[in-house]
Amino acid sequence: MDEKKKDSRTPINISVSEVNRAFRKVEEYKKLIKKGKTREQIFEDLLSLIEVED
Repeated sequence: MDEKKKDSRTPINISVSEVNRAFRKVEEYKKLIKKGKTREQIFEDLLSLIEVED
């Protein structure tokens, strides 16, 4: 990447609360995996939470 592109990038600002939330989500995901859920099952569960009913 050349220097012009590096300088023109907008910095990504992440708050401490966002980092903490992400950490908690990872821990929750690890617990579900330990309980025997597959990645696909976890994904399907998440999709069912965000489905919009007509």
